Amino acid sequence: MQDHSRATRSSEALKVTVIGSLVNIALAAGKFTAGILGGSMAMVADAVHSLSDLATDLIVYVSVSIASQEADEDHPYGHGRAETIGAAATGAALILVSVFIIFEVIEKLMGARLTTPTWPALAGAVVSIVAKEVLYRYTADVGEKYDNKAIIANAWHHRTDALSSIGALLGIGGAMMGFTILDPIAAIFVVFMIAKVGGEILWSSLQDLMDVSLSSEDKEEITKIICNTSGVVSFHELKTRKLGGDKFVDVHIEVQPDISVSEAHNIAETVRFNLKGRGKAMDALVHIDAEEDIYYKVRKINRKEIEEHIAGHAAKIDKITGVSGVTIHYLGGKTLVEFDVGVDETVSIKQAREMASRLGDRLKQEKMIDNSLIRCRLTDDPYRDDLKQI
Repeated sequence: MQDHSRATRSSEALKVTVIGSLVNIALAAGKFTAGILGGSMAMVADAVHSLSDLATDLIVYVSVSIASQEADEDHPYGHGRAETIGAAATGAALILVSVFIIFEVIEKLMGARLTTPTWPALAGAVVSIVAKEVLYRYTADVGEKYDNKAIIANAWHHRTDALSSIGALLGIGGAMMGFTILDPIAAIFVVFMIAKVGGEILWSSLQDLMDVSLSSEDKEEITKIICNTSGVVSFHELKTRKLGGDKFVDVHIEVQPDISVSEAHNIAETVRFNLKGRGKAMDALVHIDAEEDIYYKVRKINRKEIEEHIAGHAAKIDKITGVSGVTIHYLGGKTLVEFDVGVDETVSIKQAREMASRLGDRLKQEKMIDNSLIRCRLTDDPYRDDLKQI
């Protein structure tokens, strides 16, 4: 999907809806006239369908107008669901129209003698087929280009009108050849076709309102984008959804556990930028993990407790003058720490190693820390001025 601005997407959707409304007004008037003059129930039913198109055009116009509004304090994710609601309303309208028409057909079959349609009805059907098919293709192209479900639903409303006119054409033609029963049969065929499409549109819209995930093709492309981002080791808990034409992605990415917070954040932002840049997400929430964390258990200890624990034991070892650079890792169900200790300048390398080993053993005895990496530095090291004196 190409990246289109919200304003362009909205203006094109409103434009195609207005054009569709004008065509439907002309067709409804023409079909009613042709149906009455030509004595065809199927053509009159088709005219009612065109009138229903006007109602759905209004629904789509309103829903698209609302959906085009920017996010605000009350709607932080935007107004995209208005499009989905408009599509659902269009599907429901198609079903209601089909019910109305079937009752009209049954009433006429039960209470009146069937008449033979004439040429005006046949001509009206032909004009309707051509006009509605052209309108369908134009509307569908706009809907698919801008990924607008409400416009796509309205396009199918136009297509059902074209198909219903084909049914009406067959019924009228058959009736003119002496098979008068074909006209109401064609009207019934139109009814079931309208109801079927309406049901499909309504069901699809309800699925979106229930936050159904994106298509398998979209998720496959999203997976490729994430995996091809430098620094991503793996990912899990991928969740996707749509709000109108906007796609949203939530995902947990795994990065190397020994990198800095800022580097991990940059990797996450790169993933988000790539997803948005390739049109696969309006926005993405990228959570950073150092390992698979589906069964992660929160530790009850905090940084302050660990630092105090380290400083307390370090103070008991002669010639250790301070502690700094404490980094804590929670990996594989264990607590690992790495830090610097300042040592007196009179301490040899061998002695420093022994002091670090002794400190590490003491830290593990109380089982607060499972393992440690200790770096020894001279107290007067010019490159380390952040040692906490103890």
